[in-house]
Amino acid sequence: MDRSKIKKAVVSFLKIAVTVAIFVSLFAEFGGGPDKFPRSGIADGSAFFVANPAMPGAVGKLKARLSGTPLPEATVPLHGVDVCTAAIEGPVFARNVDGALVKIKALRHCEDGQFTKVLAGDDSEAFVDLASSTGDVVWLVKQGKQRVPMDVWDVWHEIRSIDPAVFVPWFLFAIGIKLVGILANILRWKLLLDGQGLKFDLKWLTASYFVGRFFGIVMPSTLGLDGWRLYDTIRVTRKPVECTTVIAVERVIGLVGLLATILIFMPFTFGGDASGINVPDLAQLLRALALPIGAAMAFGVLLLLQPAWFRPLVRFVPVARVRGFVQSAIDSATAYSSRRGILLGALACAVFAQITTTLMYFGNAMALQVEGVGMLDVMFAAAVMTVGTFLIPSAAGEGVRELFFVQLLGGQASAASAFLIGHLGFWIEKFFLSVQGGWWYLRAPEAYKRVTAADLAKLRAETAAESPAA
Repeated sequence: MDRSKIKKAVVSFLKIAVTVAIFVSLFAEFGGGPDKFPRSGIADGSAFFVANPAMPGAVGKLKARLSGTPLPEATVPLHGVDVCTAAIEGPVFARNVDGALVKIKALRHCEDGQFTKVLAGDDSEAFVDLASSTGDVVWLVKQGKQRVPMDVWDVWHEIRSIDPAVFVPWFLFAIGIKLVGILANILRWKLLLDGQGLKFDLKWLTASYFVGRFFGIVMPSTLGLDGWRLYDTIRVTRKPVECTTVIAVERVIGLVGLLATILIFMPFTFGGDASGINVPDLAQLLRALALPIGAAMAFGVLLLLQPAWFRPLVRFVPVARVRGFVQSAIDSATAYSSRRGILLGALACAVFAQITTTLMYFGNAMALQVEGVGMLDVMFAAAVMTVGTFLIPSAAGEGVRELFFVQLLGGQASAASAFLIGHLGFWIEKFFLSVQGGWWYLRAPEAYKRVTAADLAKLRAETAAESPAA
């Protein structure tokens, strides 16, 4: 078997494996089940606790330990009437008959916003009214060891609570704003092609872009969005070097636009509290890395505008793969050294497109009526999530979206709500705004649709042959 085919098969298998592993890590639970609690404490609400909101996150805890500052109590008492409301926002604890504080699945015991249900017994999954239970103890569902407090029941509970009158208009908004962002990316592509003297009709580029999006969900990654666009433009122009340069520069611009978006939102998210209180650990880490992120963005901008400055430094990059990427980026950016206006216009399109993506996820949050998170919190989480889909290999980004939203928003809203915000993005990206490309491809002339392995091999050979000359 061809080595390249084996490599593709291995990569595809690893992506699927990573996706499955992420979902398992989100839902797998160990040690959960019924546990005994004093009936009096549950009935009067004195047995309930929640995490102390004054407890700092990971960065704040580290600073406290280094400075010798005492940390506050991990939990604080919770009024019984507030248990169900608190359970939507985060974990709830209860003191069992042994005096231990354990995490419980409080929403399982809630009805009409009140904590009124308990298990019928230690070996039963049925629920009965707390008021009708007898004896000194009651049985509640204990939360087992789990990376995030969520299971399929919680997700189903969130789905059942959706109000169609709210969901439909906000979901349509999310689709519409993402479509605007896609059009901005197509305009960025056209600007960069124009910069290479390759004139294409915007309507043709739009059709080609959506066909590429369609192939991105039904074909291996080698014939995804970028692969199809490269094939399509080279097929028409027979200028593989220029077309490859456009895609390479577009990737650098996209990364710079993404980092810029993260830095724009970072100071205003999660209350802007520098102390780390109520700020997710991942968000605290990103804030601590604000300077390196800014430096990476500045490096990208200078690489685009002044590529010659960095050519002598390439040999000092220790990792061969990174060194090759930087060298390729410099070579590609050099082709635009006299067209900086085009680069700045393309960068503006990239930032705008990234912002529309973050607004799409805000629309998802509004459609789900998620409470406890602000607009900028969702938009910041969406930008960080996009970086995650680049860094973590997975099948079409599935799993990575949900993971990052749970990590960044799970402390402000329920983990299930955060999960669904990301998951809806998958359906918008990969279904509602990608299947159109398949429809157009099927209706296109036969000569346009005919893409063979020989075609792609020929184009790769031409690109390799012309690259040294360029």
